[in-house]
Amino acid sequence: MRFLSKVLREPLVHFLLLGAAIFFADHLLRGDAEPVPPRERIVVSEGRIEQLAEIFARTWQRPPTAEELQGLVEGFIREEVYYREAVKLGLDRDDTIIRRRLQQKMEFLVEPPAEALQADDAKLESYLAANRERFRVDPRLAFRQVFIRVGPSGEAALQRASALLDELRRGAAPAAAGDPSLLPGEMPLSPQRAIDRTFGGELAAALAELPLGEWSGPVTSAYGLHLVRVEAREAGYAPALAEVRDLVLQEWQHEQRQVFAEQTYRTLREGYVVILPGRSVPR
Repeated sequence: MRFLSKVLREPLVHFLLLGAAIFFADHLLRGDAEPVPPRERIVVSEGRIEQLAEIFARTWQRPPTAEELQGLVEGFIREEVYYREAVKLGLDRDDTIIRRRLQQKMEFLVEPPAEALQADDAKLESYLAANRERFRVDPRLAFRQVFIRVGPSGEAALQRASALLDELRRGAAPAAAGDPSLLPGEMPLSPQRAIDRTFGGELAAALAELPLGEWSGPVTSAYGLHLVRVEAREAGYAPALAEVRDLVLQEWQHEQRQVFAEQTYRTLREGYVVILPGRSVPR
């Protein structure tokens, strides 16, 4: 008893008993409550902050102020919080937009090794020969034109065009003839496809048949009637590799990337069994 009495008078024992009492009381009050899970960490690195500032600068053509940069960081944190919570709720599943975006990112990451995109001249010559029409240089034309608007009476426009054609052939100034138009009155030596884009295919096709150096027409286009004078004409041709090497290499590399992407997909596809209605297709 004397020993027990001495022990109970020790301050350390008092401290231990008080701690045990507090622990027991806390346990009674909280019952079987679940422990608080550890908080997730969102790390905003210096690199990320620099990236946010760079995007802002490219958009607004100036660096962000300290307040704006703080707003950018807070915006990134908000985005990250909502993203993580959405993933926890499974909101990323069965969403067509998200699925397609992820598909695009995966396809973007599928890149063949650098050596697979190297090609010598022999390989490019072969590719050029197999795709000669794709690299063919368009015919080029230079011409002047006078525009005549077609009103309700097409016959009246034709008669007016015929009279203007006679005046042009006698030396009248083209700038003073015809109707106002946003179409250019003169085209320098230009590829046929550029003429197609500006005037439409009908005019470009007719120019190939008209004589050089004299006013002709009228030629019909989607805009109206045209009196034209072809100033120069160059025939189209199949270029040598030296002339279009960069373009051929670019197209060849694009094709190699497509082939590699398809092969990669097929390899990935082999890891899945597709279940269709009524049957499974292990391919």
